Amino acid sequence: MTRGIREANRMGYKPENVKDAIDRLTTKLACGPSNSLQQEFEAGLHPTLLSYDKIEPSQVQVPIITRYLVGATSYLHQPANFYNIFSVCRCVNIVQILDAAIACLVDHKVYGLEKRLDRLRQEKLRDAFDSVAFELITAAHYATHPSVDEVVLLDELPPQRTPDFLVHLGPLEMFVECKKIDRTQEFTMAIRNAARDCLNPVFSFFRLKEISVLADVTFHCDPRTVNVSTLIDACHASLKERTAIINSEFTALAVPLPKYQSGDVTLYPSPKFSWERYGYRVRSEWVGMVNQLEGRSLRMANVPSALQGGMSTWIDDVHWDCGAKWKVSDDCIMAKYRRFAFNGIFSGLDQLKDRGLNTALHVWLESDYYSGGRKNTFMDLFRRLANARRHFFGWLIINETIFDVSPRGVFDLIEHGHSIRGPAAIIDSPIVSIVFVPTDSTEGIGEFGVGVELPDADD
Repeated sequence: MTRGIREANRMGYKPENVKDAIDRLTTKLACGPSNSLQQEFEAGLHPTLLSYDKIEPSQVQVPIITRYLVGATSYLHQPANFYNIFSVCRCVNIVQILDAAIACLVDHKVYGLEKRLDRLRQEKLRDAFDSVAFELITAAHYATHPSVDEVVLLDELPPQRTPDFLVHLGPLEMFVECKKIDRTQEFTMAIRNAARDCLNPVFSFFRLKEISVLADVTFHCDPRTVNVSTLIDACHASLKERTAIINSEFTALAVPLPKYQSGDVTLYPSPKFSWERYGYRVRSEWVGMVNQLEGRSLRMANVPSALQGGMSTWIDDVHWDCGAKWKVSDDCIMAKYRRFAFNGIFSGLDQLKDRGLNTALHVWLESDYYSGGRKNTFMDLFRRLANARRHFFGWLIINETIFDVSPRGVFDLIEHGHSIRGPAAIIDSPIVSIVFVPTDSTEGIGEFGVGVELPDADD
């Protein structure tokens, strides 16, 4: 079963609501960002502060909670010289969700909370921080369930690996483990990097000719095996002949980009610019977008002299640019692209071994809309569990999230809860299947591994 849900009530992104969540979380954790760091970030002096450390490490070594709070606070200070709208969307969502979860756990007097909060304050690695946050967010949903009497956060007892928390439901004890899957899978990054490495030389070719071009490229094979010279020639031929060029490696369609209409100051990069200039957004058939741009950036006039020299994310003119939307048609490659490591899942199930009936493993998996559903991946996992017959568990719930920003700048969070019933389940459905989005939001049941097709945030 897959349950699909989204935060349909946009009131959650009102500045006053975000500010309240920031203030409460700062007070609870006693770890708010300094004014100087906030000002330096918004001036563009630390452009990688919110980046995922496995892709683009930050030069500023501060706890992850501080980075989340800096990002969420920058949402309240727009327009600023630097604004990473994609990362800020994630920060705003996590800060509000975490604030609500901690408040719930405090209200329910959940044992063991202070030790978890200490870990949140100190953690400097994104995946490790998110793992602790996921435990608290999930525990809060169990604590509010009407059939739950008590939730106890458990300490690790080396050498044994203890489940994350214990749930009391009348006479029944239920153990719950939470696992966070790394956001970056090795094969996924290899494919994305290969697509970029194929397309950048195409842009360089057109730059020498001073031509702005938009290309649609469908790879029929692994992009790592594509002959770049052949792709350049195909895009050039497509532009001249005004037709798609098709061969065994790819299909390429290149069209001229009209002159950019100057005058309006635009956030770049942003979903608005990508949509209006290239017709691209994350919620589409395309796996990704690559572009190059030469233009005129603007800097805020009110940036103090001591903070000058930072990166600006605002442009008002584009002298030349090229963009390419890309995808992969090979089903085998895309199946591998969508796949994620099952090791963490099997490790989590092992931690629930001999822990009684109705145990639950929650797995947080971050996705992008382009992955097009993970039905085959989840069915593969289901078959492996069935064939192994060594995992005695109640429920395996994969909490798949999508953080998105619409072309109009609307923040969105979509969650799909994919549930697999194990041999130790004694109830017909999991007690908790959705943990990131309030369960009174828009909700529906969809196909296992696919979920519910939810409307666009701009609709």
